[in-house]
Amino acid sequence: MKKDANSNKKKIKLRRIEEAKKAKRVKSKMAQMRRVVAESPKEPISKKKILTISSFIGLLYLFLIIPATPLASTQNIENKICSEMHYDRLSNPYKIFTPKKTKKKIANSILHNNISSIIKNTPMEEMTDYIADRDDTVAAFIVGIAMKESKFGKYSPKKDGKECYNYWGYRGKENTTDSGYSCFDSPKHAIKVVGDRIESITKRGVSTPAQMISWKCGSSCAGHNPVSVDKWIADVGINYYRIQDAVKLARK
Repeated sequence: MKKDANSNKKKIKLRRIEEAKKAKRVKSKMAQMRRVVAESPKEPISKKKILTISSFIGLLYLFLIIPATPLASTQNIENKICSEMHYDRLSNPYKIFTPKKTKKKIANSILHNNISSIIKNTPMEEMTDYIADRDDTVAAFIVGIAMKESKFGKYSPKKDGKECYNYWGYRGKENTTDSGYSCFDSPKHAIKVVGDRIESITKRGVSTPAQMISWKCGSSCAGHNPVSVDKWIADVGINYYRIQDAVKLARK
């Protein structure tokens, strides 16, 4: 069985090489014919001659380009040859249309669109691109926590009358306010610091708002009102799951 498989692979490889050579010869023939037509005496070309040349080129293309293989395998072989020959979109004799987006690109696009629709017309809107560049779990937590802690920036700390871009109640070492909140230099700086902190937590296995409750309580929720704890989890989960579910659906 193994020998047969190796033999088939070898045959396919040789066939691909031969078809690539055929494609190259066709391009050369076409270029040669264009030169002949261009260099010929400037006399009116009859419709009959034009039709003859066009027919010849068409037949040459059919006989040399189209391999005698089943349709499904033909497409795969053609795509592989083009990849190996490094054809660009314009010179590629097999592909007419641009490739479809990958699932990853579609998911990233959906992530961006969902974030944009949620935080549109809020102070946090200017952070959309920076948030969408993060992992989807991190991005979902960034949006979910910001809604609960500041209504997407509507209520946030200031320092000397300046916006701190701290929409998560984050307390770090960055230019702290009198009340102990971090004051960031810009939206980009805020997403970098807060996003990195959330990412470090998710890498420890945190993947739900309930597991992220340490953001509210710290090391323990023992001294917190159980009702407020449950409400924090529920409120963060509104947009967290909205974003996560949309991205997961796009990746299926």
